[in-house]
Amino acid sequence: MKKPLQLLILIATIIPYLSFAQCTETPVTRVMIIGDSWAQFLGSDNTFNTTFQKWGHSNYKFFTNATLAQNGTQTTDFVDPARLAEIQNQLTLNPDINLVHLSLGGNDVLGNWNVNYTPSQTDSLLDSVYARLVYIIDFIKTAKPGVRILWSGYTYPNFGEIIGELAPFQSTHPFYATWQAMGFPDFTQLNNILNSYSVTMDTLAANDPQVDFVRATGVMQYAYGQNTALSVPPGGTYAPLTAPLPDGFPTYPSPKAAMRNYIIFRDCFHLTPEGYSVFLDYHTQKFYHKILMDDQYILSEGGTRDGSVSDAGTVSSQLQLGNSGTEDFATVLSFNTTAMPDTGISKASIFLRRTALTGTNPSSGNLQIRIVNGAFSASADVEASDYTSPGDATDIPCQFGSTSDNGHWIRLELPSSMLPYITNDTLTQFIISASGATGLVTFTDATDPDFAPVLNLTYGPVPVGLSDISAEDKSVTMYPNPTNGIVMMDTNGQRILEISVYNTTGQLIANPDVYSNSIDLSSFSSGIYMVKITTAENVITKRIVKK
Repeated sequence: MKKPLQLLILIATIIPYLSFAQCTETPVTRVMIIGDSWAQFLGSDNTFNTTFQKWGHSNYKFFTNATLAQNGTQTTDFVDPARLAEIQNQLTLNPDINLVHLSLGGNDVLGNWNVNYTPSQTDSLLDSVYARLVYIIDFIKTAKPGVRILWSGYTYPNFGEIIGELAPFQSTHPFYATWQAMGFPDFTQLNNILNSYSVTMDTLAANDPQVDFVRATGVMQYAYGQNTALSVPPGGTYAPLTAPLPDGFPTYPSPKAAMRNYIIFRDCFHLTPEGYSVFLDYHTQKFYHKILMDDQYILSEGGTRDGSVSDAGTVSSQLQLGNSGTEDFATVLSFNTTAMPDTGISKASIFLRRTALTGTNPSSGNLQIRIVNGAFSASADVEASDYTSPGDATDIPCQFGSTSDNGHWIRLELPSSMLPYITNDTLTQFIISASGATGLVTFTDATDPDFAPVLNLTYGPVPVGLSDISAEDKSVTMYPNPTNGIVMMDTNGQRILEISVYNTTGQLIANPDVYSNSIDLSSFSSGIYMVKITTAENVITKRIVKK
C-alpha cells in the first residue's frame, strides 16, 4: 500500500499547478533582481516564481546571484564598476530578460539618516541617494535597450514595537544599534521619510517610460491588520483589509506578524516569506501581470456581455463553470478585438482568476472551449441559446497556472485552430465548459481591471507579399465579412483586372475569374484569407473571414 499512497500524494501535489492535455511550456527567464537584502530575500524565498505561477505566468522565471542581490548593500555599492560590469554581463548572458526589479536605497537611509537632521540635511541625503539611483537606472537602460525597470520600494519597518517589547533588554536586539544610530525615530517620523521618497520615485516613473514604481508602503497593514492592540503608542487595533492603500496608516508600523521571525528574535525591517509574497503579489497586480503579457492584451467586456449559461437555460452575470448540483454552467466571455492591427496571430491565451469554489474544482481537469467571430446568438449579450450554439470552432486548450486557492489564475492557451477567428472586424466571444464536472468554480468578473479576464495575443509575421493590408482604404469594400460564401466587392466604379486569394502564410490558393464584382468562397475551409484586388487604378489587399 505504500507506493500507491505515495503516488496519490504526488498527484494531489501536482494537480493545483496545471499542465493538461499533453501540454508543455518552455521556461523563460524574464526578470532580473538587483539590489539589497529585500532583493536577496525575494530571490532566496523563490517569491517571483511562486507569485508568477499564482498569476498564470508559470512559464516566466527570475534570475539573480550573490553579486546582483546582496544583504546590506547601498546605492554606493552599485555604482562600483565591478558590480555594474556584472549587471552588463548577466543581461548579455540572459537575452530574454527585459524586466529588472530594483530594490535599493533603504540601507542608505537606515545607515545614514538621523531623526535630528534638519529638513535640508534630510533633503541632501535623499537627493544623493536619488542621484545614484538614477545613475544605476541609466546604466541598466544603456546595457539593455528597451528594458523596463521597477523600483520596488519598501513597506513600513517596525523598530518601536519589536524592540520595545524586549524591555528592559532592548539593547540585545540585533537591530537596536541601527535604531539607536537614527536617534530612535518613532513610527511616524520614519514612515514619513519612506512616503516622501515615494513621491520622488512617483515623479521619476511618471517622466521616464522605462521606469515604474508601485507605491506600497502600507500593504502589510492592509493584508495583516493590527489584530491585537499595539503595545507601544499609538496603541489600538485595525482589521485586515481596512488600511487604505497604498500608504496605509503612517502612524503605525507594519504588523509584527509580517516581520521575519528568526525564533530567537524578530526582524524590524525584513518580511516573512509570506510577507514578501504579499508584497510581490501587489506588485504583480499593479505591474507585472500586464507587463508580462505578449504583444497585446484585451480585457473582457464585462456587463451583459460576460457571464454564464446553463443547460437548463439559466443566464447568470457571474462567471461560473461546472455543476451547481442541478445545472451545468459554461462561462461566456466577450472581447472587443476591433483595435487589433491587421496582422496574423501566432498565439493566444485567456487568463481567469478564481473567486470561489464549491465542490471539486472543474478547472482541475480538461476543459473545452468554443470560439465565434462575432456573437454566439442574435446579440453580443449573454443569452440562454449560447449554451448550444456551435460557434466557429471547438477544441481543448492547454491549461497552466494555479487552481489551488481563490485569487489564483489559470492560463488557457488556445489551440491554433481557433486563431483565425480572432479578428479586428468584430468582437470575439468564447464559451468555456467542463464536461462531467462535480463542482462549481466562479471566476472574477471585469469590474476591477486588475483582476478582469484577459485575452493575451502574440502576433505572427505578416504574410509574405501581403504586408500592405488595406483596412483603411475605402475605395474598395467587401461584404459580408465574415462570410459563409459569396463576397460582394464595391469598387466605386473601378474596373477589376485581377483577383488573387491567399492563405495566412502568403500562399496563393485561387485566382477567380473576373465575371462580376463578387467571389464565391463557399468551397473554402473556415479561416482567414487575404484577397488582393487589382484595378486599373490601384492594388488593394483585404482580409476576409470565411465562417
